[in-house]
Amino acid sequence: MAALRTFIAIDVPPAVLDTITRIQNRFKSLGLHASWVKPGNIHLTLKFLGDTDPDRIPGIQKKLTETLAPFAPFQLSLSSAGVFPNTKSPRVLWVGLKDEEGTLETLQTVIEKTLESAGFPMDQRSFSPHLTLARIKSPKGIKSPKGKKELKDELGAANQEGIAPNPFDVGEIKLYESQLTPKGSIYTVLANFKLNP
Repeated sequence: MAALRTFIAIDVPPAVLDTITRIQNRFKSLGLHASWVKPGNIHLTLKFLGDTDPDRIPGIQKKLTETLAPFAPFQLSLSSAGVFPNTKSPRVLWVGLKDEEGTLETLQTVIEKTLESAGFPMDQRSFSPHLTLARIKSPKGIKSPKGKKELKDELGAANQEGIAPNPFDVGEIKLYESQLTPKGSIYTVLANFKLNP
């Protein structure tokens, strides 16, 4: 059986996605050369596993069930908008997530360590909780993306005005399969892990 492209993530509720859509529309008006993430596909990735043998899925489920058992539901909220890696060479437009209690970082670290013991390499980059809104492309022959200054100015304006925090509860973590198609990614839930109240 072919390998599955998998990742572990937190879903974003519809009310928050409404805010995200408004933010996307604000930046879309700049005419960026970008690929916009469909609101229904926006999520917080905790761990990207990559190509995974389907036979390993039950083992991953078992490990994650044990690992996540001690965690209670917690709350996240939207913070500022930004780009990776920086405004001089923007590649990803995002909105950050804030976790007042620090639960998210602890949970993500535990997931990393658990899956490292199962043979999945630990991500060397530090965890930066964010929701990807768009992937910015450079047209051929142009080193800097279209509208770079406008993007920087709009980020400054959006953050100065402030993004509605829209606090939301996180009560479960999901293991997803991602299928890449010409029309974009299709996500399928392989397993749900409910956090204990």
